[in-house]
Amino acid sequence: MADKKERRLVIIESPAKAKSLKNYLGRGWDVVASNGHVRDLPKNRIGVNLDTLEPAYTILPDKRASVARLRKTAGGYKSIYLAADPDREGEAICWHISRLLQAPERKFYRIRFNAITRSAVQIAAKSASDIDMDLVDAQQARRVMDRLVGYRVSPYLWRTVGKGLSAGRVQTVALMLISEREKAIKSFTPVEFWPVTARFRSKSEEYTGRLFRQNGKRADGEKYSPKNRKDADSVLQLAKKASWEITDIEEKLRRRKPSPPFITSSLQVTASSRLSFSPSATMRLAQDLYEGFEIDGETTGLITYMRTDSVRIEPSALDGCREYIKDKWGAEALSEKPRRYRSSGGAQDAHEAIRPTDPKRTPDSLKGLLDSRHLKLYTLIWNRFIATQMKEAVIAETTVTTTGGSLVFRTVGQKVASRGFAAVDPGQISVTSPIPDVSRGPVELLDINTEQKFTKPPARFTEAGLVSEMKKLGIGRPSTYVSIIATLKKRGYTEVSEKKLIPSEVGMVTSDLLTRLFPHIFQIDFTARMEELLDMIASGRKEYKDAVAELYRPLAASLESAMQKLPEVKASLARETTEKCPECGRNLVEKISKYGKFLACPGFPGCRYTKPVEDDSSGKAAAPCPVCGEKLSVRRGRYGRYAVCSACDYKGPLPAGVSCPEEGCSGVLVERTSRKGRVFYSCSRYPDCRYSMWNRPIDRRCPRCGFPLLEQRKKGVYCPNCRKKTD
Repeated sequence: MADKKERRLVIIESPAKAKSLKNYLGRGWDVVASNGHVRDLPKNRIGVNLDTLEPAYTILPDKRASVARLRKTAGGYKSIYLAADPDREGEAICWHISRLLQAPERKFYRIRFNAITRSAVQIAAKSASDIDMDLVDAQQARRVMDRLVGYRVSPYLWRTVGKGLSAGRVQTVALMLISEREKAIKSFTPVEFWPVTARFRSKSEEYTGRLFRQNGKRADGEKYSPKNRKDADSVLQLAKKASWEITDIEEKLRRRKPSPPFITSSLQVTASSRLSFSPSATMRLAQDLYEGFEIDGETTGLITYMRTDSVRIEPSALDGCREYIKDKWGAEALSEKPRRYRSSGGAQDAHEAIRPTDPKRTPDSLKGLLDSRHLKLYTLIWNRFIATQMKEAVIAETTVTTTGGSLVFRTVGQKVASRGFAAVDPGQISVTSPIPDVSRGPVELLDINTEQKFTKPPARFTEAGLVSEMKKLGIGRPSTYVSIIATLKKRGYTEVSEKKLIPSEVGMVTSDLLTRLFPHIFQIDFTARMEELLDMIASGRKEYKDAVAELYRPLAASLESAMQKLPEVKASLARETTEKCPECGRNLVEKISKYGKFLACPGFPGCRYTKPVEDDSSGKAAAPCPVCGEKLSVRRGRYGRYAVCSACDYKGPLPAGVSCPEEGCSGVLVERTSRKGRVFYSCSRYPDCRYSMWNRPIDRRCPRCGFPLLEQRKKGVYCPNCRKKTD
């Protein structure tokens, strides 16, 4: 082996990439992994000088062995190439490593590649540059801002609500979004409306229309439909007396352009809606696709870097995509000119959109090489990217206007006139049913009816929906979306039920408390402003200290004010009840902890009596106690909801009121919470019986296959056995 002075050492984050890079770079190069961050702020103290706002870093305890190994390996090398991920976090990792390994006459280089392929890595190695200190400062500023908020505000929560809770610069604003949505749902007042539909016959063809206008005024939808049964019945009477005819047929061609290639947030949202992947699962799978799989004897990255907010496409990739489309479907399938997309305001645009590294590597060619989940996500990314350079889809839309006296009904039908990009990515378009071949002139009213409906409250956020909302509001960044949601679940601020994020009681209290006491910190505009400041640091338009000071000044002022109000705040969170303490006779006080409300004796620490408070949102359990048959009370603990019986000593999982469907099993299904905070249902006889399901079970037999239970899904009631929807 050549002398180390003549060789070059490459340090990357992940060991999974080491073999690939070594193979790509060839002779004269050695590759070693750092296994992520090696230095960070200390865990047991704030680690930031509050006068100068300078961070004090330390080697992470679990990385001391890695640092010692890196120092030993680096000995003798004059040229070290740092190849962490191409983002601010990766730039900071490279800077920390360079500080730990600095030595006389040693030179550090930064290489960045957006895809782990032979050509991308070799080009990056030839164009190595210095570490970008603006990007490093942006990462340091984010880390220090988060540390200041977390370490200064969290202790306040411990003194008022309970230990084990935390505040976060972006985390708390995300919690506020969830909590405000829950308040809107609870305060929502349904409004009654009665839409009217009719069935007509034109010659031999039948079609359906909806009431659109009455006496020249709008009469459709939630806002304009008849408001009560009386008004709806008057419409029915008028309709039955009227003479009907088709007065207008309007035909239009609507052109739809393909959506931009994926960025982090849109990938998470689309994977959730189409594949039912959570954002965290999507990012894990995308990470694997980025790091690569063995193909033709060589590990190759299949997609570009997956943490991005830019829809930009590199010219070479765009040319390769158009060349593939031309070869596969002919020049007529291409858009007239290369289609380029503009990123939204505030996008970092550090690297391009998420796309396949080689458009010729089709999903079909990877069958057998990838498991089903990786293949589904790759197919989603490949389809979206290829579609960007194809012709528009053309939708033929027909609107039929049917008039009878003062009533006007409208029917809208659609069909695909030209599939265009939808031939590759049909999920991007949806059309209504086409209208039969009808013509102007008299028609016969066959049937008319109305139905009572009510307006619906806003829907709770799904994880992907929250990511989309955060992206729209400019809070958080691609690298932080998943970790923010994970923290909210870990702290018990939210629960996941039927794929929806529901704030817990302590989450609601924490959100209200922090947004009230720290109004300048935990608000959407301020948080979005901080993200803009970080972007300005990254582009060299703002100094690190100025940006951090812009957050710390209002934080310090709000904290001082909050400390003065501490007795008042603690008193507001403790409500005296009329129930007596059985040990000392004082009136018990209702308090709140990270697990919800409880009753405690105000004589603490002299009297330590406490008592749980039943979960008000759930009340009594639907199923009786499995021991004595009495009604169960629902309580909330560290691992979610559980049931207790006041008549006997039963305490355990909350029964769902449905028997286990496994043949020969005498158990019942009970509610449990997974390690990731998601509610599921499994047999009470576990581990003897391992039956489980994600969706809420319903105690009804399937009318088609006879399976003993059904399940409530997002789009209705289904049978988990035959997978058919039931009425």
